[in-house]
Amino acid sequence: MAVQRSDDARLDDRDRNDWTLRDEDAREYVRGAVDATVALVESTYGPAGMEKLVGTTDRQNREDLRRIDDAGRLFEAIESGDGFGHPVAALFVDGVDGMRNRLHDGTTASVLLASALMDEGFDLVERGLAPSSVVVGYGIARSHAGDVLDELARPVDADDEETLADVATTTMTTALDRNVQRDLAGRVAATVRRLGDAGDGDWVNTDHAKVLAAPGVETRTYDGLVLSRPADAGPNGQGVTEPITDARVAIVDREIDFEETASVLDGGEGVHLSSPQAATRYRNELAARIDAAAERLVEGGVDVVVSLEKLDESVVTAFERAGLAVVDKATYPKEDVYRLATATDGTVVSNLDDLTADHLGRADRVTERRAGDEVWTVFDGCPGPVDTLVTGGATEAEVQRRETAVEDAFETVATAAIDGQVLPGAGAPAAAVAASLREGATTVSGREQLAVRAFADALERLPATLARNAGYDPVTAVTDLRSAHASGPTATGLSAETDEPIDAWTAGIVEPRRVFSQAIETAAAIVEQLLTIDSVLYPNVELYGYTPRPERE
Repeated sequence: MAVQRSDDARLDDRDRNDWTLRDEDAREYVRGAVDATVALVESTYGPAGMEKLVGTTDRQNREDLRRIDDAGRLFEAIESGDGFGHPVAALFVDGVDGMRNRLHDGTTASVLLASALMDEGFDLVERGLAPSSVVVGYGIARSHAGDVLDELARPVDADDEETLADVATTTMTTALDRNVQRDLAGRVAATVRRLGDAGDGDWVNTDHAKVLAAPGVETRTYDGLVLSRPADAGPNGQGVTEPITDARVAIVDREIDFEETASVLDGGEGVHLSSPQAATRYRNELAARIDAAAERLVEGGVDVVVSLEKLDESVVTAFERAGLAVVDKATYPKEDVYRLATATDGTVVSNLDDLTADHLGRADRVTERRAGDEVWTVFDGCPGPVDTLVTGGATEAEVQRRETAVEDAFETVATAAIDGQVLPGAGAPAAAVAASLREGATTVSGREQLAVRAFADALERLPATLARNAGYDPVTAVTDLRSAHASGPTATGLSAETDEPIDAWTAGIVEPRRVFSQAIETAAAIVEQLLTIDSVLYPNVELYGYTPRPERE
């Protein structure tokens, strides 16, 4: 396999040796890019990991500084800017993108494991082992890892909120107060259970779980949706000025344009007013149509009109005069109007003339408040399977930590509930698989035995990094884990608080089975691509290096 950079220059005019890296030089080129990429995220791994301060943009494309302690989010921030210009780094990051998008956890582990497998594999190649033999040996190790994890895993029921809360807490490796962490984890677990009860079969739709955070907000869960709109975006009207109980909600996803239906057309298509009298008639008829629509909505039992688009001031004024509360420009995010329909058991319409009583949603209580630089409209006590978890913090950094931690926890807990299997965390799975591989390596015939042992060595890089980031001696930590797993797979892992091994089940350090399994599969797949590169082509261009800038991308 070759990594090639295209160029307009004719390759025939060049000596091949002038634009090709081969063998050891090619491996060093690949290795350098992988090492530099891993250096971005290695210090973030585990509960004692560090944060990166990254310049990025928020959901409104405004410049934003964020503290990030996760490989997936860090890579997303870099790719939203200039991205990874180095071809090998880009290929490496692309390989873990799928895991980040699907699971929201395990990305850092897969990156670190891929790097370790690359190092071990290239060392074997330099000692004379063919890359194909390394790939085969790694495949044997991957297959055996699945058997070990089967033995180590435990079943979990979607109604087991205690275990699901442990999964959420384990996911929240960010620097949160322990009491805050447990409170948020319990809310996440309870929400996932409710969504699971309302879903089809064993599926949990995390799209129906929304997370909002703002400074000074009390943490709570709403049985419904909280619509968030930028306060400076210019929605018209007064909104929901007083709490509305037993509310009926009309939801519109297209512009409400009464001018298109006005009958005063002077001069053909469109509105052409050739006299003051025509203008007066047009304004009067337009106002009458707006008033009639407002009256029809009130008579139909509507209390709140939610519009995806911004409404004309004249429309909002007439609707509010009739007693309707108007929530317009609900575009933050756009899909929230459809999530609101699910929450309120209503139906989104594109034209007010199509609205009937059957389309109306319901909410026990609708309120509105200012939260930071947003306006939140709360639809609580809704019949549909949608929940919103809101939380705050004393500082903007604390708010960001809580928001990202809860978002990731929802995905991870849902994965555990859907799959029905969990593993002990704290590095225990890696240590268990490594010990079993090392013990069984002698049963593998041929040179692939070396690759199986190398896979075991690579796995032990994960607990070693956990120990190093926690401030403990990684050699001692790995040695202790080897002893603990010498007689078979156990739940013994590393503590971030002491240098003594712990039982991860007892400590409540739990993760979905699929997260670690997928980390192994993702890492091995990436290595299979990069390990077989034997030349790097760079026609007519200078081969550039790769110097990451993690603090500002």
